[in-house]
Amino acid sequence: MNLILFYILHAAFLYVPIKESIHMLQQNRYQRERYHAWLKACVHNDHKAFYKRLLSLLPLWTMCFVSHPLYLYLWYLCIGVYAYLYFKADQKKAYIKKLVFTHRAKRLFFVHTLCCISLLYLIYLFVNDSVFILAMPFYYFMPWMILSASALICEPLEQSIKNSYVKDAKHILAQRDDLIKIGITGSYGKTSVKHILHTLLSEEYYTYMTPHSYNNLMGLTISIRTQLNSLHQVMIAEMGADHVGEIDDLACFIKPSIAIITAVGPQHLSTFHTQENILNEKMRLIERLPFHGTAVLNYDNAYIRSYPISHFVKRITYGIHYEDADVRAAHIKYSPKGTSFTLLYPGGEIGLETVLLGEHNVLNILAAVSVALSMKIKPEQIKAAVKRLRYVEHRLQVRNMGSYTLLDDAYNSNPQGACYALDVLASMPNKRFLLTPGFLDLGEKTKEAHIAYAKKMLRCADVILLIGKKQTSDIYDTLCNENYPLNQIHICDTTKEALTLLQQMVSEGDCALIENDLPDAFNH
Repeated sequence: MNLILFYILHAAFLYVPIKESIHMLQQNRYQRERYHAWLKACVHNDHKAFYKRLLSLLPLWTMCFVSHPLYLYLWYLCIGVYAYLYFKADQKKAYIKKLVFTHRAKRLFFVHTLCCISLLYLIYLFVNDSVFILAMPFYYFMPWMILSASALICEPLEQSIKNSYVKDAKHILAQRDDLIKIGITGSYGKTSVKHILHTLLSEEYYTYMTPHSYNNLMGLTISIRTQLNSLHQVMIAEMGADHVGEIDDLACFIKPSIAIITAVGPQHLSTFHTQENILNEKMRLIERLPFHGTAVLNYDNAYIRSYPISHFVKRITYGIHYEDADVRAAHIKYSPKGTSFTLLYPGGEIGLETVLLGEHNVLNILAAVSVALSMKIKPEQIKAAVKRLRYVEHRLQVRNMGSYTLLDDAYNSNPQGACYALDVLASMPNKRFLLTPGFLDLGEKTKEAHIAYAKKMLRCADVILLIGKKQTSDIYDTLCNENYPLNQIHICDTTKEALTLLQQMVSEGDCALIENDLPDAFNH
């Protein structure tokens, strides 16, 4: 068989599985351990997809019995037809989150393709044609199996590139002694607090905030290298972590003088393993503050309140229910148009209004206000800025859909935030719909969280659309046990399917809440 033609045709045949495997690794943050766990779960939970794809490849086996002189060209034709059909099917597939062909993804794609086709050619050299063709349907799954090896080959280059970029970003920060750096971390609420704080501080300072959810080392590095400029007076850096040690690394990298801890809860337990590890990791941001630094702490959160900070820094506490907090909210009122409350702070009080909904958004505002007050932003400026606040996309964002209202909380995936969103849904008039796939990354606490979540739904939602039969089974069972009307529970395979069903059921003036929207890798 001509080597060049072999490579071209089989690369085309394996293009889709190579692309899909890299897509799933990307959704697992390029972490091989997470990818292995995900792959194991897929094999365990989704046998039907495997057998369906295997059956679609069975016609290739018929080539074993062809003895025609043009046999080789018929084989080429079959491989080409399959490659074309898979490519067209992939183009039509509606991904929740598409593969982003970053430079890293492109490098991995090239190496992974080369590894897959080279391994295929080695197999071809050592077996006869019939055996090679007989095993061909199984080769389709090869890219998923050897992806970790391809990623490992790329690792030295990726680490070298990463180190050079980080070194460059550190140099940029080292030149800016005048830059006020603010770090924000927590199990949830980071992005919302970042946006709110940016709005408040922009009243007096030329303020830069890291974009989107660029909250890991490389995300912050890219932000600093490409967007931070010499005119910025304040930098607001969101810091995320799902492993022990990540916040410590980010704190040493950014070296903030002000740190906000928004909340601590059962998030990423599959990688942190214990709640104590999560608490200690988030609080490392405070422990790394300089002695003249300021710690802004959510004292409504029992974990944060109980943590013994080991070195002296200025502390500003905020909360709604903790009465001794330095900055508090009282007389909170919700309506479909937004929220109003009285801000209590050392030295006075002031009434605030915002379009943002939910108790968690009040807490987010209090966190930002605490920093703004410490940086001498006047209460009147804060009031005006809070009134101008707009929704952060997919974080309990209110969308007018014409005939009904949609509460878009698709980005949220934590139990506490979900409960806050359900409280908002419960306050809405007319029929209330909930669309949810449940939670992810809670480890052994997933079942417990899903049971509590289902019980909360009972009084908040009139119709429940569960997304993913396997991942929402505990929610469904709990609803059944609590005698929730079975005709008001619907199980859908995807968010798209749930939204289509919602359109058929919703009426004028109704309200629907989308709570969490899992990436493709985790929708079962």
